[in-house]
Amino acid sequence: MGFDKRLLYEVARRYYELAITQEEIALSLGISRSQVSRAIKQARDEGMVIIKVIGPGLDFTDIQAEMCARFGLREAVVVSGEGGPSQLLTQNLGVAGARYVVESLEPGTVIGVSWGATLRELAVALVDARGAARDVVVIPLLGGLGQASADLQVNDIASRVASALGGTHHYLHAPSFVDTPEARATIMADSNIKTVADMWATVDMAVVGIGCLIRPSTLIEEGGFPESDLELLERKGTVGDMCMRFFNSKGEPVDTSLDERIIGVGLEQLRRIKCVVAVSGGVNKARAILGALRTGVVDVLVTDDITARKVLDAAQQGQ
Repeated sequence: MGFDKRLLYEVARRYYELAITQEEIALSLGISRSQVSRAIKQARDEGMVIIKVIGPGLDFTDIQAEMCARFGLREAVVVSGEGGPSQLLTQNLGVAGARYVVESLEPGTVIGVSWGATLRELAVALVDARGAARDVVVIPLLGGLGQASADLQVNDIASRVASALGGTHHYLHAPSFVDTPEARATIMADSNIKTVADMWATVDMAVVGIGCLIRPSTLIEEGGFPESDLELLERKGTVGDMCMRFFNSKGEPVDTSLDERIIGVGLEQLRRIKCVVAVSGGVNKARAILGALRTGVVDVLVTDDITARKVLDAAQQGQ
């Protein structure tokens, strides 16, 4: 008899990432030690756990420097993109992003966060690497995503990040997009929503993902957009988004009616933030990442070496 996916994940996370013994896991979850052992095996058999031995010599200094020089980045953090499924890459990007955030934080930092699979993994990495409490405030940069999984939602990510860093957070109890501009205006006028939206101007560091319209895409699969909206974005030449603000391959904002229905920070507001950290990788996102870099919004990019090279090649060819 197989185990529930959530139980598998929790057992595997505690055993492999938190180094908790099988006996302790059994006691904490109210199951037998033999069940824990079987769950660990099932997690590996199903590909939920991947053990990878990384050899020496993975030095991406040159490509990081080239990314900074080409796109005017303050810093580029590059991880290996070789081998393994996309889930492993997402986890590695999350760990690298979490490390950058922790190393860059100053007392009193106000952090803005977006949503998505990579941000979820960044939050998990922060939780697993709990350190000294930090005086931070975490704010959602956009509303929630319809029927998207709970752990992808921006409020959940904001809560996890704040908890991991020993800080406080705010919730934004609103959808990320609504049916009409009038509905958006009504929601934005609500005092509770306005309080959070006004705080976007105080953000010191924004940590965002970069969405794309090429599968696999969390934006397409979990974003909840009607097919008509997705078709409109494609016709307008959209390659990606940050915080549901869409742009083309030149980094120009995509002008659609959808923009007037989004409840979230705008690209201009993001551009004014002291440090915007974008965490994104995978070759399917190369065009989106290139477009994002051309917006002038991103200060720090966390990505993988294969995607970084693809982005540089595209830029060299004037794509």
